[in-house]
Amino acid sequence: MSENPTSPGGSPLHIEVVTDTYVPDVNGVAFSLGRLCTGLRERGHRVEIIRSGKAHGQNETAVLSWPLPGYWEIKVGAPLPGELCRRWASERPDVVYVAIETPLGFSAAAAAIRLGIPVVGGFHTNFREYLQKYGADWVGKHVWAYQKWFHERLHRTLVPSPDARDKLVKSGFTKVGLLGRGVDTGLFTPSRRSAELRQEFGVKGDAPMAIVVGRVSSEKNIGLAIRAFTRMRKSCPEMVCIVVGDGPARAKLMREHPEVKFPGYLLGERLAACYASADIMLFPSETETFGNVLIEGMASGLATLGYDYAAAGWHGVDGENLLKVEKGNEEAFLDAAGRLMDPALRARLSAGALRTAGRLGWPGIVADLEQVFREVTLK
Repeated sequence: MSENPTSPGGSPLHIEVVTDTYVPDVNGVAFSLGRLCTGLRERGHRVEIIRSGKAHGQNETAVLSWPLPGYWEIKVGAPLPGELCRRWASERPDVVYVAIETPLGFSAAAAAIRLGIPVVGGFHTNFREYLQKYGADWVGKHVWAYQKWFHERLHRTLVPSPDARDKLVKSGFTKVGLLGRGVDTGLFTPSRRSAELRQEFGVKGDAPMAIVVGRVSSEKNIGLAIRAFTRMRKSCPEMVCIVVGDGPARAKLMREHPEVKFPGYLLGERLAACYASADIMLFPSETETFGNVLIEGMASGLATLGYDYAAAGWHGVDGENLLKVEKGNEEAFLDAAGRLMDPALRARLSAGALRTAGRLGWPGIVADLEQVFREVTLK
């Protein structure tokens, strides 16, 4: 990570970001892009956003879009090759960043390549792993081949974790770089712990509260977290579990598990207070390229359990700042969840998590992205 994250080097860049999700959308890609773009502007760069959905700022241009089936909250932008060529021929950016390999992203990459503008892409979602969860790997194979073809045309592809980088390199991707993600330790902090909020969720006294944060869908493996909670509750019947988020599986899980609280999507200080008011975070997803919520939980001082890959694989030291088990080993996950009923272990993991989160600020990551943009503009 860059040593001097607050000192821009060289002349300001004109950067065009093309994406099918952006703040205020509620997902890790939108949140991360928002932080990166804000940070780049703070460093003196001109950043324009071309996005699906509705524009929410002066530097945003909205395009025609439609809901993604199964992900109604995500709007897929229409391809605009002619319009983007005219836009960039009239006012040429230094670099184009394409966030997602959708029709909009494809047309943006094609337009930039045609005009000789450097293109950097983000690899935020392994769609094949998602499709495998829905029993459609035959489609996933074709999607994976398309993603590889798409990214090999670009000047650089950025992934958020060493685990994701290694997977792409092993599959033959040749232009892969690493750009981590940060956490806002001013927002996510144990100081936001709220006795009133714990009472609101039905927590009695010092009983532990577990939290699960993410899209409530099959690929996020929420069911395993609930199974872990059920097992943990046998040793502490007063324990409470909340699942923060929304998605297609939420209604079914609410019917099947009335003992679990489902407050829906939460944002900002309310979300931060929920993290801080919990004691344990369960993160059973197997489809992440990073997993922002894990480091948000760590910054909030939670004793966290996840699989040994992505953010947990990179930043986690088992038994020191979190617990992690082999990816896909559900029985090991359930056993580790039981260990979190030990208050002394939770206190040790909490202290380690806070030390780790303190090193994961956004400014250095923004500086690293700027360096990538400068490198591709020189080639």
